[in-house]
Amino acid sequence: MPHLSEIQLFIRVSETGGISGAARQLGLTPATASAAIKRLERELGSQLFERSTRSLRLTPAGEDFLGYCVQSTQLLEEGMAALRHGREGLSGEVHLGAPSDLGRDHLDELLDPFRQQHPQIRIVMHLSDGMHDLYRNPIDLVLRYGLLRDSALIARKLCDNDRVLCAAPAYLERHGRPETIEALTEHNCICFYRNGELYNHWRLFLDGRAREVQVSGDRAADDGALVRKWALKGYGIAYKSRLDMQADLDAGRLINLFPDAQTEQVPLYAVYPSRQYQPARLQALLQYLQAAFDRKQASTR
Repeated sequence: MPHLSEIQLFIRVSETGGISGAARQLGLTPATASAAIKRLERELGSQLFERSTRSLRLTPAGEDFLGYCVQSTQLLEEGMAALRHGREGLSGEVHLGAPSDLGRDHLDELLDPFRQQHPQIRIVMHLSDGMHDLYRNPIDLVLRYGLLRDSALIARKLCDNDRVLCAAPAYLERHGRPETIEALTEHNCICFYRNGELYNHWRLFLDGRAREVQVSGDRAADDGALVRKWALKGYGIAYKSRLDMQADLDAGRLINLFPDAQTEQVPLYAVYPSRQYQPARLQALLQYLQAAFDRKQASTR
């Protein structure tokens, strides 16, 4: 059985991407840390890292093992916290990843009652519209739009959601409202990068037929909050998650251009690694988010 110190070192090396940096953080010499990693690999009978002169990265076996290591240390920390503080309340850290717009404008306020109910739980927010790596990064839970491709992760649907094609009144006053979906090619459309790829093929369903159009514009970003800001300023037409835009639609700051069209479905999921045991604080947060989004969706029906 590997020693806990070896497990902690393995996790730190995975996070930092190097033995020297991890060794400094743990007060070890690089030689001692390197020997400990090699000893751990011998004990497991498996190579955990691929090494080169300039880089160090996890092997597939190392990525699998990392998930179990993170889980075991989290459970140990939770057990020690329970002994220190008693069982009257949950404690510890939860690292939560979320899309930028959702995190800033909805999720932060949505979590306030949970923070008040569990003051010993510290929620660390990681806001990004890119894909969070739940194995290499210290993130416990990610909120993500759309279906998953990674079958090794657990996805729990929090609510239904679709995209909405919209623009500010100021833009429509200057450029007119597109009468057909095909007319979008004549307008300035604000495009969004998803996982490094430009999302400029917009797909809608109208009168029972699928319509897909390739759009273009003078602005694009990989940050959803910036896309929303540009749309509100009247710089162009956006095609974005309804959860992010609904308050602006209700207030008239944005106009739904094709309210009768069926748009792409992008449900909101809570995503986490497949593990048999989850810390109680994470289970509590999952249950809270599910109930909160259930209420939110019920209020909009």
